[in-house]
Amino acid sequence: MKHIVSDTVKAATRFWPQLLPALGISVHVGGRHVACPACGGKDRFRFDNQDGRGTWLCNQCGAGDGLNLVEKALSISAKEAAMKVAGMLGTLPESAPVMHDEAADKSRAQADAAARAQALIAAAISRTDNAYLSSKGLHGTHALTLTDALRCGGIRFAAGDVLIPLTGEDGTAVNVQLISAAGDKRTLPGGQVKGTYWLAGEPDGKTLWLTEGYATGLTVHRLTGQAVYVALSANNLPALAKRLRESYPGALMMIAADRDDNGTGQLKAEEAAKACGGKAALPPVAGDWNDVWQMHGDIATQAQLTGFTQPQPLSPFESVSEADLKAMSASQKAELLVAHYGEALAVPPVGEEICRYENGAWQVMEAKTLRREIAALFQKVRAPFSAAGIGSVLDTLKLMVPQMGEPSRRLIGFRNGVFDTASGTFSPHRREHWLRTVNSVDYTAPRPGENLADHAPAFWRWLTRAAGHNHDKQERILAALFMVLANRYDWQMFLEVTGPGGSGKSVMASIATLLAGKDNTTSATIDTLESSRERASVVGYSLIILPDQEKWSGDGAGIKAITGGDAVAIDPKYRDAYSTHIPAVILAVNNNPMRFSDRSGGVSRRRVILTFPEVIPAKERDAQLLDKISTELAVIVRHLMQRFASPDEARELLQAQQSSGEALEVKRQADPLVDFCGYLMPLSTTNGLFIGNANIRPINPKRYLYHAYLSFMESRGHQHPLSLTAFGQAVPQTLKEYERVLLKRRTNNGIQTNLTLHEDSEADWLPACSA
Repeated sequence: MKHIVSDTVKAATRFWPQLLPALGISVHVGGRHVACPACGGKDRFRFDNQDGRGTWLCNQCGAGDGLNLVEKALSISAKEAAMKVAGMLGTLPESAPVMHDEAADKSRAQADAAARAQALIAAAISRTDNAYLSSKGLHGTHALTLTDALRCGGIRFAAGDVLIPLTGEDGTAVNVQLISAAGDKRTLPGGQVKGTYWLAGEPDGKTLWLTEGYATGLTVHRLTGQAVYVALSANNLPALAKRLRESYPGALMMIAADRDDNGTGQLKAEEAAKACGGKAALPPVAGDWNDVWQMHGDIATQAQLTGFTQPQPLSPFESVSEADLKAMSASQKAELLVAHYGEALAVPPVGEEICRYENGAWQVMEAKTLRREIAALFQKVRAPFSAAGIGSVLDTLKLMVPQMGEPSRRLIGFRNGVFDTASGTFSPHRREHWLRTVNSVDYTAPRPGENLADHAPAFWRWLTRAAGHNHDKQERILAALFMVLANRYDWQMFLEVTGPGGSGKSVMASIATLLAGKDNTTSATIDTLESSRERASVVGYSLIILPDQEKWSGDGAGIKAITGGDAVAIDPKYRDAYSTHIPAVILAVNNNPMRFSDRSGGVSRRRVILTFPEVIPAKERDAQLLDKISTELAVIVRHLMQRFASPDEARELLQAQQSSGEALEVKRQADPLVDFCGYLMPLSTTNGLFIGNANIRPINPKRYLYHAYLSFMESRGHQHPLSLTAFGQAVPQTLKEYERVLLKRRTNNGIQTNLTLHEDSEADWLPACSA
């Protein structure tokens, strides 16, 4: 008996698929995800039986071997578990494991759980002083509670804790959910969960509500007075909604799911709504409707819930006749379209698009899509139409709808509302905000003590590595991400992330995409921005990513115009050309920095270069990094909003990055004139190098500035030096990269400057000859 635990574990090897069912613990020997026999969590548990040791994994309970599972499922000690297993080993046959009927095992486990549930329900008492419900603001609410303490799924539940009967398809109790005073929740191991519910109120067959949690269900029932089915989890909503639709084919079904940081509640609400033809009714901020009620009270929360149940107004095309539509003028047909789209159409100040207000943003309606929608409406009425006729209605519509105002730059749009950076307040969407885009995440207020290192560890690991553990650079990378999040195209900058492959550049592009929203992001090339024909493909997006740019050179006229806020020409195929503003942040990602031939300073003033010089070793790369970061998105957004509560701080950080040493080093590598100007030092007077010209012989780089430039180009192997005129025009602007000013004076020996060569020139590139 001294080594019973270790001896039993050794003896049980290869026999766990038989032992566990014999002990009343249901597992799936094929490794499929099933309900955990310890905590009861649905789709959390997998029995993989590695090396015959009975190994398993649960998202809630952790992982272990067969003996660990017996401990947790039966709530006994390791020694007690070993004694039970040892007792079973003597009854097992010596032959190979016998296949058993998994369906029968599952049915038996559910029947046992149902019997236990009914016994607990029969013994439960109704009380109004439950600690959990009081913490949810539901004081004085009647609820069934445990009469005796018990242990379930590794949690000890005390007498007086909430007991919620779960009803199955036949109307009888098949399981219970237990909720402790601290909010821990468990269902009976092996019991049925999918398709079960708890019902608050009596269904009238007209309006039914579905919620995830018990407290949420009680809250919705209290505010609406209507029947509420509690599904217990987001995963159970679709199955329950489908089943209820069969029972109540004519009812309005509202899915009041939670708004989760990871998006689970939102996704399952939409899935459930599709399954039953109902409507998702999500709270405006992260959390559930109980959270909203505790924050805003009865009247405000009731108004929001009631608003979801209001029927959508009928389209005028539902009632107009074919004869009436045929007899209408173009303006009358346009009025019908305005009403059909809910008075939510407008045109931008510049351009020929029509925009529609949807989900908080004014979004461009593709002309082809809009024409087909209009054609479908005419077909529905059986009215004749032609392409020319639809074009006439569209042109008339553009003259009738209002012109859009300028977006309020102090507002940042999120899925669930807008954040005012000036007042620090969050409010619902309004058309009058004129926002062009909103982010694909919900805004939630920062939580006490929340920080990136502890609450977004995957993102923090990437950030610190990309910044080389440099705090200042971390701040500038965060400022760049805030620029994307807040869609601050009006800062007249564009971002360029450069560095060797495997340094984390693509991760930054992916994070930017998450912040802006995939629907708001498009991929292009620098040549796309330079061509009026190709630019049509980027209209309507808030983030334009230029990924994996090959070595490119050009004057960058297109990127200058877009980032400068100028209207640019758009020449789409099969449509008339027009001009419009493109309110988008541009993010270029490349291994080699882009080369711009522009010498006016227009590109330099807008270009923010972030270098990622460190290549992450292959063995240290995490293939799941982006998936992990995506789950941390809400924390990242909250941090960015809190860190840059004053957006000008982010802009100042990016401006500082423009003149940083690493950015200047990148420009020196990409532009030989910038590199050459780095060797020029200013004097206090114009007693330095003469400008010179190409005809002066012999070449004297220590006396003439142009000769020094030619010698530099030759020593570095550059084959196309600037002409004297182009050189003279470019040097003053290029020197501004170093915050230096060129001064000149005319003398009898030519034009003399205030510039002299740095002493490093001698060793780096000056020819070994005397002046």
